[in-house]
Order: sequence, then structure tokens, then C-alpha cells
Amino acid sequence: MKKFLEYFLILTVSVFVVGSIVGALLDRPVFMSYVSSDSMTPTLNRGDLFFINPISRSADVGDILVFNLRGSWTVHRVVAIVEEGYITKGDNNVATDQQEGKASPVSKDKIAGKVITVGDSPLKIPQLGTYIQKGISGRNKMLFAALMIILGALVFTGESKHRRKRAKFIKVKFKTLYILTSAFLLIMLSASIFVSWQVFPIDYAVTSAGGQREGWVLPGSTFEREITIKNGNFYPMIYYLEPQTGGISSLSKTQLELGPQEEETVKVTINAPEETSLFTDKVRVNAYIPLLPESLIGFLYRANPVLPVFAILFETSVFLGVLYLISGIGNEDVLKIRNRRSSLLRQIKMGVFGR
Repeated sequence: MKKFLEYFLILTVSVFVVGSIVGALLDRPVFMSYVSSDSMTPTLNRGDLFFINPISRSADVGDILVFNLRGSWTVHRVVAIVEEGYITKGDNNVATDQQEGKASPVSKDKIAGKVITVGDSPLKIPQLGTYIQKGISGRNKMLFAALMIILGALVFTGESKHRRKRAKFIKVKFKTLYILTSAFLLIMLSASIFVSWQVFPIDYAVTSAGGQREGWVLPGSTFEREITIKNGNFYPMIYYLEPQTGGISSLSKTQLELGPQEEETVKVTINAPEETSLFTDKVRVNAYIPLLPESLIGFLYRANPVLPVFAILFETSVFLGVLYLISGIGNEDVLKIRNRRSSLLRQIKMGVFGR
């Protein structure tokens, strides 16, 4: 029973660790997220961290969902169910998200999960999300992922207290060291790809006074904006650009290959709606390390943006496996570190009881 509980704890923590890494790198909520607006006040306040059930994609009226609304992750309550999906509204908002056709009903494929509640109240940690937002923004996501990897390593390599007391030496096998190093390399490889993924928001106001101020455009007009793609890595990257919202009619380039520290400007053509309001269109940019032929990366990307990552990781895994077999080294010890704590305790005992 004790072993079962130990393995269950390891499995639970492992799933949470992997999910947290994926969520942080992909900007997709998996097991938890935080509130960035006042639309759900007082149920969920700005900065509150809440927990998600990612398996649940269906809901009843009154449930709180996390879903993609016009390119942004949103946490709102279900107020009605129609044939096309769910009608949602923030508790602090006057209108629903779908009023006047501003958005379509939320379909199941846009749902990340359902907020976990205790009774009628969401399970949350007040204001913790404020610190997480500051801590893992931008390239600090790499640090967050590394910390989660360390947590996972501690869980998997932790020994029982009884074993630690008796161990005189800590032995590290070549096989173990190679597997850990390979796993770390694969994680860092995938992290470097995911961190390079970006979404460029383009904000503008549609008004009859279009052109009088920067960012103001006339209803139904066509205008251009520019976004700059920069490769901040020390190795080349292939970039694929795709409109994420319907207002964007075309891009001057949909594919770029940039060397280390290179950048390029892309023109975005946008068709303004007839409705006067504030709008945000978005361009999604996915980047990949060219470890596979460009044609293969492009083919996989068109099927699903995540597929090239899996293909790159698979190719690297095969290479590392072949390299291990070619090396001819098996389960030999490569490190033998004396357990100083155990030795010190033994000396103290001998000094006390040997008198």
C-alpha cells in the first residue's frame, strides 16, 4: 500500500509537471491559469490563480469555462446552451460575449477545460497569478520550465530515508547519466522552439473620424500595418506566419528563414469592419529549428503546427539512441560520489558510543 501511494504521488506530480511546462511554453492553460481582467469580479478577481479540469469539455448552465475567444484565452460563465455551442458572459459584464454577433457560440474544440469549483465557488489562490504573470513572461518561460524540470527530477530521484542513511556512496551509471542528459536536451530543444512562437496583436479603432488619429480607420476601409519578426537565437530558424483573425486579408510573406539575430518586417493588410468599435486582429508566428528538410517541416506545419516539433524531437531521439549504441558503453559507473553526510554521522556515532 505504501509503494502504491508513492507511485501514485510520483505519477500525479509528473503529470502536473509536464502539463505545467507545456502550458507555460504554449501559452495554453492546462491545469491552472490566472485572471487578467475584471470581467468575472467578484467570483474571480484580477490576479487570482484558479485550477482547471482539462478533461472536461462539456458544461451546464452556471459552469465556468476556459475557452478561446477571438484569439485570447478567456474565463467566463455559461449562461445558455444553443445548438452551435455555449453562450458565455463574465459575471461583471452587462452583455454576453456573443451579443450582436461579436463572437460565435463557444464550441467544444475551443474549450481548454472547466474551472474546478468547491460548492459554488471556484478553487482559487487570490493574487498569486499576478506574480506568475510577471515571473514567466517572455523568455523567462525557459526559467519556469527549467524549475519544473528540477522539481520533476527531485521527485523521480528521491530516495527513502532508510536508504539514504545506509548509503556510503552515490553511484551514477553512464546509462542513467546519458538518459538524463538526453531528456534535458530534448526538453530544452522543444522549449527553445515553443518560446519562439509568438502572437502579434494589431489594435485599431473603427470610427467615422478615421485618419484623424493614429490607429483610427474608417468603417469598411482597407489599411496596412507592419510587424517585425526577429530571430533572437544563436541558430537559424524557419518562421511560418498565419492570420489568426478574420479581419486580416493578406500577409506580404507567410514564410521566413532568418539567421541568428536577423530580423525582417512583414506587411499585414486588414479589412476594417463596418461596425464602429475597437478591434484587435492577430498574426500567429510559429518557428522551428531546421533539423528537418524545409519541405517536410512545411508539410507537417500545414497539417498541425505541433507536428514539426514532434518530428524534430523524434529525429533527435533516434540520433541519440543510435549514438548510445555506437558508443558501446553500457551500465558502467561513471561517477562515484562519497556520501559525506552518511560518513559524518557514522563518525559522530563512533565518537559518542566508543568512549
